[in-house]
Amino acid sequence: MPKKTHKSREVKRRKLKNPALEQQIFLEAYRATVSIKHAVEVSGITHDEFRAWLNDIPEFRARWEEIQDAAAQTLEDEAVRRAIEGCRRAVYYRGEPVIDSQGNPIYELEFSDGLLTTLLKRFRPALYRENWHVEHGGSIDLVQRMRAANERLIAMRRPDEPTGTDR
Repeated sequence: MPKKTHKSREVKRRKLKNPALEQQIFLEAYRATVSIKHAVEVSGITHDEFRAWLNDIPEFRARWEEIQDAAAQTLEDEAVRRAIEGCRRAVYYRGEPVIDSQGNPIYELEFSDGLLTTLLKRFRPALYRENWHVEHGGSIDLVQRMRAANERLIAMRRPDEPTGTDR
């Protein structure tokens, strides 16, 4: 069986037909799905080419960061909606949807306490984020504590047991 070798980290660049168009297709696909994997597939580029564009083309990076900010805002808006307005969830009983007298499924509103907590931490960090402040007001004399521990051990030994100094 042949031995597996590690792939080179060097980016293998293919001849792009129209780099500006491929970049535009990539960015639009990413804007629509917020998925790099999907955008790479739709635009017909490799993940390495995408990374090279980010590193080598400042205009592409600027447009990418704009889309990233917009995507983050969209996700944040959805988190706020789910935390405050809730989501409709069908009610089930024994694996079957519960139906009202008119034959319509019954829904309940479900709210996300986890999202609400996360949003509070983001918007009011001074009040809601986890802050740990550990202060130590005294001093520790390790040498003195070690000597005291050693003396306690010596005192606990049986009288007929040899100590380290009896040898």
